[in-house]
Amino acid sequence: MNSTTFGQLLEKLLYLSNQKKGTLAKELGYDISYISKWINTKNLPSQKNISEICKTTARFIVSSLSEKSKQGLLDYFEISKEIYNDEVLVQYIERSLKNAYMTTAEVKNINIYKGTRSEDNYNSATHINPSLRKQYLTNDAELFLSKSKKLDMIISANLYHVNNDDKRSISVMKQALSELEGDYQVRVRFLMGFDGMNEDSILNTILTINMIIAHPEMDFEIYNCEVESGSILSVIKDNIFHSALFTKDKRCLLTNMSKEKDVVDDMYYSLENILKNRGKKMFERLDSLSIIKNQIYVQYIMGSDLRWLMGSINELLMPGELFMEIGRQVFGDNTEIIDELQKINLFLQNVTYSSDIKILIYESELRDYISTGKMNFFNIPITLSFEQRERHIEYIERILQESEKINIKLVGGNFVEEFRHNKAPSLYLSKTIKFTKVHPTQDINDYVMIKNNEFGDICSNVFDRLWNERKDVVIEDKCEVIDRISKTRIYAKLINEKFNQTIK
Repeated sequence: MNSTTFGQLLEKLLYLSNQKKGTLAKELGYDISYISKWINTKNLPSQKNISEICKTTARFIVSSLSEKSKQGLLDYFEISKEIYNDEVLVQYIERSLKNAYMTTAEVKNINIYKGTRSEDNYNSATHINPSLRKQYLTNDAELFLSKSKKLDMIISANLYHVNNDDKRSISVMKQALSELEGDYQVRVRFLMGFDGMNEDSILNTILTINMIIAHPEMDFEIYNCEVESGSILSVIKDNIFHSALFTKDKRCLLTNMSKEKDVVDDMYYSLENILKNRGKKMFERLDSLSIIKNQIYVQYIMGSDLRWLMGSINELLMPGELFMEIGRQVFGDNTEIIDELQKINLFLQNVTYSSDIKILIYESELRDYISTGKMNFFNIPITLSFEQRERHIEYIERILQESEKINIKLVGGNFVEEFRHNKAPSLYLSKTIKFTKVHPTQDINDYVMIKNNEFGDICSNVFDRLWNERKDVVIEDKCEVIDRISKTRIYAKLINEKFNQTIK
């Protein structure tokens, strides 16, 4: 709502609470003509009174709400259930009115009194015992975008020392910011500490991986760095500084916002200095061709202690002739790449598939692949014919039946219920190389190499927990796994044959 004026927001609040301008005027002690001028943006409240006006208006609006109108207001602001009492809602509306006032004042070129208390009120706001919301960073980011169409943000946070609702709100920030891509040049750098990671390591690791692999078009980097465990700091260069302080039981105690230029500048360059001197980059992105040509893929499949969490079906566990058939289909006449693929295929068939490998495959992804043929060949999205995918699945069945070293388990549910609507993450581990993959787009199909040893060890430990402990969602009986894969293939074949007969 960055384009909403103070008057438009005030009018909307009156409408949502079924109140009249005259009633609000009496509450504020103003003539109704003043309220009308505010709503029509012919005039604005004076700067020295705006803080009290916003606070009184917010309390008036909330006290006027019925259950039905309250839900309408929550829906309008896209506020979720974490707004747990009226006082928090009052603070949120008060802040929204102040932000709308600031935006309208800037458009109308209203001068701010310099060196006075009113300037402090205009440029900062503190809220005690607030509830972080979905828009905590994203709406404010959009509201304070610079006129240069650039957003340069640095965040310092230990996500594992805030409550689950708040950590999820911040983790999905990337999705909202990605919607600005195209209109704005977005850059985000995230300083993240791992203190407390093991308290809920599965949720925390999947949350971190999701932040890395989603929306690959964005300039988004994560650094491992010791950060204050009980606070979140975020700054948008030249625009705004945010801070939030948490108690030991992970409740947000207060948030503070400042637009003071000196404060914003000092915080931006302080965080940037910490990032450059103490931050350790957590991952490096490489495109598919680099992974193949530089033989990084070969190094991985030749490694020991191979463990795969296959969030999407790919070139692994594919018969040799089909592997090269698809390789030529994807890479065409690129002789250098085809030669490297032949080496990779040779290692896969003669070395890797004779090794001890632990493999977790999402059953939903397997079914979708058998039904649609959609898969990623070296993270490049393609669609296989039914004949090609049937050869692939039959080969997996044969490996399972004949090999004592390759152990495949099916993931029949969600490791973390909160992420059930997200695309399943992938994770590929060995003793020396660990990586995941971005969710590929038409132009971006990068691999994400995990460069930070601490996070790499965390990923290894989480895989072991998923493999050994999550019997609630993992199907581990070998006969049952073979039976489920076989039945899915047979059902898909029957449907495919019936479909072809219908067409004929």
